[in-house]
Amino acid sequence: MGNELEEKRMVHYDLLRILAAFSVVMLHSSAQFWYTLEINSRAWIIANSYDALFRFGVPVFVMLSGVLFLPKQRELSIKRLYTHNILRLVIIFVFWSAVYGLKDCVHFDFTQTGWKEVVKEMILGRYHLWFLPMLAGLYVLLPILRVWVQNAEKKNLQYFLILFFVLQILCETLKSLSSSNYLMYVLELLRVDLVCGYAGYFVLGYYVAYIGIPPKYHKLIYFSAIPAAVLNVVLGNYLSFKAGEPKGEVYDSFGLFTFCIVLACFLFFTEVMGKVRYSARASRIIKEVSKGTLGVYVMHVGLMEILEAHGIHSMMIPNIAGIPLLSLLCFVFCLAAASVLRRVPLIGKYIC
Repeated sequence: MGNELEEKRMVHYDLLRILAAFSVVMLHSSAQFWYTLEINSRAWIIANSYDALFRFGVPVFVMLSGVLFLPKQRELSIKRLYTHNILRLVIIFVFWSAVYGLKDCVHFDFTQTGWKEVVKEMILGRYHLWFLPMLAGLYVLLPILRVWVQNAEKKNLQYFLILFFVLQILCETLKSLSSSNYLMYVLELLRVDLVCGYAGYFVLGYYVAYIGIPPKYHKLIYFSAIPAAVLNVVLGNYLSFKAGEPKGEVYDSFGLFTFCIVLACFLFFTEVMGKVRYSARASRIIKEVSKGTLGVYVMHVGLMEILEAHGIHSMMIPNIAGIPLLSLLCFVFCLAAASVLRRVPLIGKYIC
């Protein structure tokens, strides 16, 4: 029975991982012309609205890592943590930063550009790769977090999560809604690093999966996602109109309304999708797609850039359809590429 439950757990969390990966592709597709379109234009409002709705991907990825690495059932030595998990993230980060840097160097005039500029480009990589060192940083804390989480009382974990909600989620939301420098200063004074940042989502994933939220709160959490999504869109557009420039802080990973969407999504896959019986064939397909999501994450931005250079982008047709279509195209192509790269002998598991 235990193995059966673990099988179910992996399958429905694999589905959630796939959804999270697609959401990341969607938000980057939405942001393709975010800075160049007229803020009051219909196209910009649509792009910004998609961006506001698909911000749940990274927090969900972090929560899934908490589910995978924090429970007692998972044996994890410090040696294996560093030589396998952290090393793999470091190699993937370095490899893809170099790939993106070399891609940029194609346009260099090497008669006027020195090797230092080439190395600089290879180190800088791309903006979306920040996720890899952030996750490696959480893994560094695992020997400490695992001992605490596995021995903490339920109320102790709740206390940590309340601090995360108040000092990170609520404070970041107030910052995004206010223009008062005084309030910003006060909110910064309230910051406590231990409970501020992605460690909160890391522990929250474990809590929802292994301790659970009482059923009487489930409907409230599910239904809160609807007004939260609406407020993300409305406030995201309003604050940008007011500032006269794109402003996305209110719906970022630590925004209150994105938090509500993340929690509802994770709870739904835990409590509802976890009870679904998956056939052996469906499980194999889902797991195969799930294994390719890291490859999708690291490659999709590069593919979007290549396609855009050849005139294929989210504005080729009205972007209300163009954004999801470009996202689907990039997701499928990168998934296929990841499936091939993962099977390259010796190096496959270290590049995606």
